[in-house]
This record gives sequence, structure tokens and C-alpha cells, in this order.
Amino acid sequence: MRMTHRQRIESALQLKETDRLPYSLWAHFPNRDRHPRTLAEMTLANQKKYDLDFIKFMPYGMYSTVDYGITLDLFPGFMDPPVAHEPLIKKLEDWDRIRPVSGTGGEFAIILEAQRLLFSMMDERVPFIQTVFSPMTTAAKLCSPKVLLEHIHENPARVHRALELITATTIQFARATVALGADGLFFASQVSTSNVLDIATHDAFVRKYDYEILQAVRGETWFNVLHLHGAHTYIREMQDYPVQAFSWHDRDDGPSMEDVRNYSKKAFCGGLSWGKNWLGKSNEEVVSEVLEVRKRNDGKGIILAPGCVIDPKTPEERLELLYRTILATAEK
Repeated sequence: MRMTHRQRIESALQLKETDRLPYSLWAHFPNRDRHPRTLAEMTLANQKKYDLDFIKFMPYGMYSTVDYGITLDLFPGFMDPPVAHEPLIKKLEDWDRIRPVSGTGGEFAIILEAQRLLFSMMDERVPFIQTVFSPMTTAAKLCSPKVLLEHIHENPARVHRALELITATTIQFARATVALGADGLFFASQVSTSNVLDIATHDAFVRKYDYEILQAVRGETWFNVLHLHGAHTYIREMQDYPVQAFSWHDRDDGPSMEDVRNYSKKAFCGGLSWGKNWLGKSNEEVVSEVLEVRKRNDGKGIILAPGCVIDPKTPEERLELLYRTILATAEK
């Protein structure tokens, strides 16, 4: 029997069988993603064209920093995302410049309006998860992971104060997106790795605030994904996070899904390379990745997705091939 998109995702989260491999894809839409209607229209067009089982919303990656004072450098065309013109936080005293910001105003209002418009256009409410950055990730985007760690060592209280304000804003935004109908959060951390922080610092400055946000929407969401960015992540240590699925660079940086399954009862969202790594693979390698994931534990508990994002330069032929391969995983 053919499942609905929601039924596939629900079954995957419960580690149950699905009629075909559930999947989704996402990419940034540089220079178009700050226009609510354009972001909504492009998102829905992709979902319909490739029959995606859920929507991972794609506001641009610096959205959580702008209202604190970051200035962006933009680039011509539709391939390169904006970057910070310069760090907002350069010296320790700059953390005192962080002031309360509304999680429903400014840049956050643009994203919420895009979400509202998207929902108004849908003829089927496929599962939707909103991209939300962990407070420490936003803090790192205001300076750099290196500077952030230096400041934590110099004056942890100063950084904690800023993180408390960022957390309050993030909670407000998370609650607003859920109130608008989001089924969960794609909760992204770019600092949950031993390459950036030791585990004690991570627990004090990352876990502490992550939990406040995830607890704020607990009971109101059913599809929360924790995304861990980079290599040497603390995925084993973070299994107790109140989320239904984990996303990480399983293909490109590891650990493999097989290794994580030895200690995890969560669903996995991944199985594909991402970015330029995925672009550099042959069509045969892409098909092989999909079929391998489907065979793994009969595909139970896995939602096929990129380890992070797909490159905007990805040709349509590659996406169409992926879609055809997904359809081929359906039970005969």
C-alpha cells in the first residue's frame, strides 16, 4: 500500500518498514532566500518536483546573526551565499554589545512569513521542519570558533550572558515556527565536535542552552532532527537529546550509520555525501549510495538525505536520477 509522506516519516522515526525509502533534499537559494514569497515558492516547487517526503526549510545560514549587528557581503548571481563583512565580536568587551533581540521580528519575521506563505500554498501538508541554530553556533558566527573559545577561557561569565540572550531569542523563534505549524526543528550545531570544544566546555556552553530550546517545544513537535556539523562530533555523547533523529556527515566524515546504530535507538537522516563531495561523485556512485542505504536493515529507521546541504550547482539530471532511484526502492 502506498504511504503518504507523513506516514513514511513517522514509520522511519519508529524504525518501522516503509513502502519506499523516505527521503528529502535541500539547498540554499542565495540572493533569493530573503524574499519570503520567493523562498516559499522555490521550496514548494522542489518538494513537488522530486516528491520529497519532508521539507527542511532553508533560510540563509547567517539569519540568526543579522539582528545583532552583523553586516553581510553579498555576491552576484544565485550560487554564493552571503558572508559576514567582518566579525561583530573581536575583543572580549564586544560581548557586552549583545542586547535582547525579538525572535519574531527583523530577520526572524522574514522566515516566519515565508513559512506562512508556504503553508498557504500547499495542497498537501507534508512534514515541515524549521532550521534553528544552537545558541553557541550563532555565537560562533558572530566571531569565529577560535575567538569564541578564547573568550570562554578568558571570561566565561561574559559569554554566558550573551548566550542567555541568544537562547531567549531562539526559544521565541522556535515557539513561533511551531505555532505556525512546523512539525519540528532541524536543530543545527556547528560546534559539537572535539575539533572545537572539549566535552566539559561543550556541556557547559552548548548542551545547557540546547536543552532549553528543545524542551521549550517538547510535546508540541514530533519530528526534531539534531544536525551535527563537521568531523569528530559528540554524537555518542548527545544521544540523550530530546530529538527523534540525528543528522551528521556520515558519508564524508563519519562515523558510519553502522557504527552509530551500535549505541543509538534514534532514526538517522543521511546516507548521501553533501556539497562538493556529492558533486564530485559519479552517477553510479550516487545510485549505489541510495541502494546501499535501502539494504541497510531493510531501510528501517533511515531517512535518506545529504550529510549537510546539496550544492546549488547540482545539475537537475543528478536530482532526477536520485528521484528515479528512490522510486525503484519501492516494494514490488
